[in-house]
Amino acid sequence: MFYSIDRIEEEVAVCIGDDEEILLLSTDNIIGSYSEGSIIRETENDYYVVDEEEEERRRNANFELAESLFDE
Repeated sequence: MFYSIDRIEEEVAVCIGDDEEILLLSTDNIIGSYSEGSIIRETENDYYVVDEEEEERRRNANFELAESLFDE
């Protein structure tokens, strides 16, 4: 399951899962450099890691969708 970091409030990341589930996560449990909009996934140890490849894939898909909307 992937989550997108919606916002960071103090030391809590408010994340939204692919299934629209909201996850409140301590930023201490996130491995890697993150910011609002980062894509994270759960590891075996109840930590979450930033998934840059998934983030790039989603960014490209959104760009292509936006481009197709204006490319008529």
